[in-house]
Amino acid sequence: MVQATLASMRYYCPAVPICLVVDGAFDVSDLVEEYNILPLRVADLPSPEVRKVVEGNYKAKLAAMWEGPFERYVWLDSDAIVWGDFKSQIRMDVDFQIFWSEISIPPDATEIPAWLPHFCFDPLKLHGFDPDFEWRGKAYFSSGAFGCRRNAIPFELWDRTESWARQSPGLFAWGEMGMLNYVVYAMAQRNQLKIAVSDLQHISGHHGIDELKQDCAGSNWHFPKTIRRPRVAHFCGRKPFLFDRQAYSRPFTIARLEHHRHHRTELGAWLAVLNEERRVLAGKFQRWLQRAVGKSVKQRRVV
Repeated sequence: MVQATLASMRYYCPAVPICLVVDGAFDVSDLVEEYNILPLRVADLPSPEVRKVVEGNYKAKLAAMWEGPFERYVWLDSDAIVWGDFKSQIRMDVDFQIFWSEISIPPDATEIPAWLPHFCFDPLKLHGFDPDFEWRGKAYFSSGAFGCRRNAIPFELWDRTESWARQSPGLFAWGEMGMLNYVVYAMAQRNQLKIAVSDLQHISGHHGIDELKQDCAGSNWHFPKTIRRPRVAHFCGRKPFLFDRQAYSRPFTIARLEHHRHHRTELGAWLAVLNEERRVLAGKFQRWLQRAVGKSVKQRRVV
């Protein structure tokens, strides 16, 4: 999926330098050559404390915050693509730019919505560690895309918050997302972090697909020349595979094709994408079969 992410970056923002955070020993030399990227391997980070926090989990993205090569950067998960040139909308006068479209919880809310502990954190548990934190009136964001200044969040502060999570299971949710939302807003509340909220992240499950469909109309499976509202298109939730008819995948498929067109014909690019889909389906089937066999064996033992 990262091939599509990189292809979209190079198409809409060709001069912007790219750092790829690599969590694992796999080879990325082809991507380095293709996109002139700077690989940042988590295993090679100089700080053992940082490595312990970010290695082998969803927090690998935070390596860019404490050990990345750029003073200011925009983070994208590998299931997100650049959708139009939005460089002019990046705020250089803030420490952290939240990519979200609206305030999630009214400032006068009297009840905790069920989605907040599920996606971010449990305010009741959090109160025991930070009784002054105000959880209402915030734009809670998906951490698949955001803008940041390097070291804007001190590692020592993050590490202390990690210790809270160990003391109180279920305090934070969804990898680093819940903790990042809390830390950003807690620091801003204490005037330790200058933040801004910008409508720069589009998630189909939340924002719908009408705008993306309009952008793609007439593009003939190529990147649209004109994007009405440049931003990040983030395909979290259902992944943007062609075989999943419940997922709107056209923009991401366009980015995948763009990557393969660099070295293949149009037909060859489509065949490469379809071959990727075949491998994903084969992996899903193998995992399903292993679970089914394991369940059957367990049931026989019980009988």
